[in-house]
Amino acid sequence: MGASSPVSSSAESVSVPRFSQPFLVAALLFAAFSAPLTGHAEESEPNGENSEVRSKVPNMQLQKELAVLQFKPEAASEACIGSLKELHKTQAQLEEEQTRTHDQDLAIAQDVLESDFENSIELCSPDVRKLCETQNPDVRLARACEQLGSLPDGDSAGQED
Repeated sequence: MGASSPVSSSAESVSVPRFSQPFLVAALLFAAFSAPLTGHAEESEPNGENSEVRSKVPNMQLQKELAVLQFKPEAASEACIGSLKELHKTQAQLEEEQTRTHDQDLAIAQDVLESDFENSIELCSPDVRKLCETQNPDVRLARACEQLGSLPDGDSAGQED
């Protein structure tokens, strides 16, 4: 009678078997808001301040997008969900690497994490935009949409419907 918990403390696998999409998105959103999502690039670079700021900008934008998706998790596309899974996987690998060592592989892992942030922003922003464009009387959703400010450059130039 081995009881397996759906929440795993292992950093190697983030697979969630047979959960509904809204539940999965809600779990990813919860994880995104409860875990620190910034890199620590300032440790090994002489120009650490710029690297730290650069790392926090995608984090802040993604946090704003996730705040909108929190209102309707089922609005997140498979691409958005997949990118969030990949982001969390990279975060776990980076955290594990940081606890073991502070070598040059850490810089590579931080670059991958930053890239994962950018991918998540790019893949989730159409879902966020669609949710913000629907008529919804919820004042909190409207505020979350207002907080977005500008969307990533890749999507704001040409909107396709």
